[in-house]
Amino acid sequence: MNPEQLFVADHRAGRTYTADGTGVRPLSSGHLAEHAGVLALPSDGATDAQWAFADDRSGALVVHGPGGGRRIPVAIPAEHLACDPSGRYVVVTTGLGAHEAPWSDVVTVADLQSGDAVRFRSRTGEPGALVVPDREDGAPTVVLRHREPGAVEALPLARCLGTGAHVPRVTGAVAEDIADDGHGDVVDQRTGTAATATGRGLERFTVEGGVPRMVGTVPWPVPGRAFYLRFDPATGRAVGVVRGGPASPARWTEWTNHLVDVDLATGDARALELPPGLAFRFALGGGRAAVATIHPDGDALTVIDRVGPEPEPLFRRALPAMSHPPEPGHLPWDPVGDAPAQRRAVALDPSGTTAAVTRGGDGELHLIGEDRFDTVAVPGPLDEGGHLYWHGGAFDPVGR
Repeated sequence: MNPEQLFVADHRAGRTYTADGTGVRPLSSGHLAEHAGVLALPSDGATDAQWAFADDRSGALVVHGPGGGRRIPVAIPAEHLACDPSGRYVVVTTGLGAHEAPWSDVVTVADLQSGDAVRFRSRTGEPGALVVPDREDGAPTVVLRHREPGAVEALPLARCLGTGAHVPRVTGAVAEDIADDGHGDVVDQRTGTAATATGRGLERFTVEGGVPRMVGTVPWPVPGRAFYLRFDPATGRAVGVVRGGPASPARWTEWTNHLVDVDLATGDARALELPPGLAFRFALGGGRAAVATIHPDGDALTVIDRVGPEPEPLFRRALPAMSHPPEPGHLPWDPVGDAPAQRRAVALDPSGTTAAVTRGGDGELHLIGEDRFDTVAVPGPLDEGGHLYWHGGAFDPVGR
């Protein structure tokens, strides 16, 4: 395990670290925008991997790489991050932040080579962001996924970069035949096929001649829906955890969970049942997936092999209980007393052999394999579970 490959963010405390099997090393300050997550940036093979996150306090895109950390001003609160295949241009959309209703419609496009950034106005909400190659000429296109009402909006990247001063409104070609509740986006840069998770299923679309076009919905193969997607470029499959059971968030202990992956090209879908409860986010690496589930009967980490014809569980490990877990009968993201809502972040090393899982609120990081279970202390509490990113794996141009 390379001690520089596992990135740990204690976003509530405003600190970041790198970790190895024995401890953590302070990296920098910064209040990582937890919803936007960490964006992997491609390397040219001659340099080490780079990654970026939005600092949701100072209003900057923080870029880590061989030259250390750089900061480029962006609009906040950051909702989603995405980049073009070269990793030069990063799109940052804005969301609710600490507010109950949408209020910001500003989108930033940062140029990591020049250090410049442009901003324009789009539509308030919780917009998803992708950079999708146009199937006609390959031109990179910024795609914004809107909610309530649902829409997919295409803006040529070159047009975005030409935005003038004073944060003007910029609009693009729109496809409106997508559900209102989109949440979770992926893109296959090789084929130009993109997709969004909605209550109807995995809704797929492309950009052709600057115009977004819906190309079919794959229904979820099990009851429920996914809210968070990841993409595996080695297999061309979108992966998510489908949540089923009661609609009420207060009944989260009754939620069912399935790991589902869908071939973006063919629509072939597979599913594997997971323990019930709260499965917040999950990790991919080395043809495997790792999912942490939170439940009053005991938390668990499940590592799944996705290489065969059907996903199969490799192993499951019980996790030490958090001191202030979500309470049954209450919303799982509500604070418990004076403590923030606690949960777990998960990461997988690029080979898929070691999973990292946080113990939110207790300042611990567990490193788990088939034959290992090590615990590393983190200086801060890791409230809300913190955030993890294990770089060096396959390139995914969407923040996770």
